[in-house]
Amino acid sequence: MRAHDLLHTRYVRFHTTVLLCIVGDLDIATAPLLHHAAQTCLDEPTGIVCLDLTGLTFCDATGLHALYRLADTFRRAQVTCHLTGISPQLKRTLPPRATPPAWAPPARLR
Repeated sequence: MRAHDLLHTRYVRFHTTVLLCIVGDLDIATAPLLHHAAQTCLDEPTGIVCLDLTGLTFCDATGLHALYRLADTFRRAQVTCHLTGISPQLKRTLPPRATPPAWAPPARLR
């Protein structure tokens, strides 16, 4: 299988806010797709990214590292990143400090 078959990303932009949805498996084969999606979100002026992990079905250590790299990419671009849809399995995988400093508390979407 190709990486594009295992992980899908899509985003919706509203002014300078982006909802980035991650669907599928995040591992060594698909991590570059996540980085590409982040760069695409930053092609236009962006102030806030809400990263929706509801559709994330698998995340190994490489995938977790990719999420941290994603947070760092947004931090360097001075973009606030909110997480939503974190599964119980992923919560158990995250270190005790729950989220990297670059991730803001989960946003409430209205």
